[in-house]
Amino acid sequence: MQWLYLYFPSLQLDSLLHQQAYNQACVLVHKNEVVQTNPEARQLGIKIGTGLAQAALLCAQLKVIAYESKQEQRLLAQLAQRLYQTSATLYLDPPQGLLLQTSDMLRLYKGLAPYWQQLQQPLMERGLHYHYASAHSPLAAQVLARAGNDRLLTNQDEATRLLSQLPIHRAGLDHKLSLQLERLGLNTLGQAQALPRSALGQRLGQTLVTFLQQLETSSAPSWPAYQPPERFRQRLELLYEIEHSTALRFPLKRLLSDLEAFLAPRQLRVAGLSLGLEYQEHASERLHIGCSDGEYRAESWLALSMLRLEQLKLQAPIIAVSLKTKGQMPWAPLSAQLFEPPGGKLTAGQLISRLQSKLGDHAVQQVYLQDDHRPERSFYQGLPQSHYQSQQATRALRPSLLFTLPQALNHKPDHRWCILSGPERIQSGWWDNVSICRDYFIARNPIGQVCWLFRTPREEWFLHGYFS
Repeated sequence: MQWLYLYFPSLQLDSLLHQQAYNQACVLVHKNEVVQTNPEARQLGIKIGTGLAQAALLCAQLKVIAYESKQEQRLLAQLAQRLYQTSATLYLDPPQGLLLQTSDMLRLYKGLAPYWQQLQQPLMERGLHYHYASAHSPLAAQVLARAGNDRLLTNQDEATRLLSQLPIHRAGLDHKLSLQLERLGLNTLGQAQALPRSALGQRLGQTLVTFLQQLETSSAPSWPAYQPPERFRQRLELLYEIEHSTALRFPLKRLLSDLEAFLAPRQLRVAGLSLGLEYQEHASERLHIGCSDGEYRAESWLALSMLRLEQLKLQAPIIAVSLKTKGQMPWAPLSAQLFEPPGGKLTAGQLISRLQSKLGDHAVQQVYLQDDHRPERSFYQGLPQSHYQSQQATRALRPSLLFTLPQALNHKPDHRWCILSGPERIQSGWWDNVSICRDYFIARNPIGQVCWLFRTPREEWFLHGYFS
């Protein structure tokens, strides 16, 4: 069984800096000690373990951010969710490590190199710095990756040789245990491996013996493998405070790309998104962004989101954004014409969604039919529903423009009018005391317009609409 370990020494800092170009020194600090640095800070001599006061002396313009272990664990889980599409079996090793079982995936990708190429793509998209190593056991891969090995090994003998050459202080052992081994003259891991295990256990304790045994054990870790959530939910902290809603395009694009990567393999779409905006010293705000037909593509959701955000006036600077889905449902592509290219057109649902995002949900109305023969009461207006919900329209020919109140004609249509069809008797409404009795005609008036006329029992004529 083969294993691959990915180690992200600056996961939280890389995720923050990737939001936009930042060319100044930046560090993450925990308990007044630097725990993560960017390349500009390292060029100035700021290293992991440097005190905050010393780092400030080395760079007066140093940007300092507080380290949050929970946030880094959330970022690790989000990365695992993205890599789950490429690797079926992986394990979280918080806060900065991922362990992947590669044996089964090599058969699918036909080799380690194509598999590794697929894994690298989401890592590069996020601008992450990482170390990696493959080995015959989970612990061996972890130790080599954390030591900065950065090699893909398929030969167990080669992995064993690299482990034996590893300095004891870089083997991942407890600092106190490493000092004890160095005082005994054991400077490399191979020297410790060559000694009898029983003697090492009596002298230094069972922890070291267990560690050496796990280096050779290829079995899976004791903790459960990662399982992706059933619904998408993600939060992104911002490096800078955003004061204009249009500046949310880049962080939103990143969240929506992850959403598409989550929905597409599952053949799912969502009817709406709940976008959370976290303000500086103000209560958070949530925006609902809907799509009539349901959608999964990041590009479509980004266009709808920006239409909604263009009209939003921010209460205060934004420090974080979150995204979760609403109305998750199966997705099936619409059947298209055989000889017609699919690009360049909007479906009815996409058009409705864009209008609602631009004008507001209640500003867009749809006409619905109802069971009533009276023309004035045969339809009503309401909020648009799913494009897939069809209605049975009447087979009779009806005008596209219907007057709210029929217009009385001053005189009976004469020879200048041309009756095209009719009469059509409509007599209805006796049950609600709004009864009608009309004979409808389709006629062309003297100026060529096609009209819808009706005649009452009193021989009164009215104009009720025009055909397009």
